Amino acid sequence: MNILVVGANGATGRQVVRKLQDSSQYTPIAGVRKQEQVEEFKSQGVDARLVDVRETVTQIVEKLSGIDTIVFTAGGGSSMLVDLDGKVKTAKAAEQAGVKRFILISAGGIHHFHDDDRLEWMNDYEEYSAAMYYSDLWVEHSNLNYTIIRPGHLSNEAGTGMIQIGEYLPHKSITREDVALVVIASLQNERTIRKAFDIIGGNISIEEALSSL
Repeated sequence: MNILVVGANGATGRQVVRKLQDSSQYTPIAGVRKQEQVEEFKSQGVDARLVDVRETVTQIVEKLSGIDTIVFTAGGGSSMLVDLDGKVKTAKAAEQAGVKRFILISAGGIHHFHDDDRLEWMNDYEEYSAAMYYSDLWVEHSNLNYTIIRPGHLSNEAGTGMIQIGEYLPHKSITREDVALVVIASLQNERTIRKAFDIIGGNISIEEALSSL
């Protein structure tokens, strides 16, 4: 199964590529914006393509030949043209190209952006929060077999394989490695299809947590 990781050059994207590369079931393809990044991934034995989500939907569709699943890890407050426009255009391109499976890394609690009990960090990052909220909403109303993973504060420590999962969790930490492991486990668990959930570090194995969905 060929998995295109959009935003593969980011800290979380690199973790996802690494975990896919370690698996015999999947072939990762790094989606990056610069040719030197393509060459870097290829030197590591990972196929790579230039995929710039700031391009048109038609141009993105052209990059999806032979792709079975998209994992979208790009963004993180870098630009509304990525966090909102780029995410929606990539989802549209997936629909047009017939790539049904779409796994999206979002942000913890973002679906409560408009609620009185929204998380405190959203008050400091309102534009980013709005971009994430509306792009998530578009994906949820698409025809894609999506999984929206909403992690809390991302850290760079080694993963534990243990998480807490829920509809709305406090914005506590989770390692990028554990987020990548959740991506891999979601590919293997049909209960995650057309589901969105928050995750933070916890004391339940990833497999058990996803099976509770």
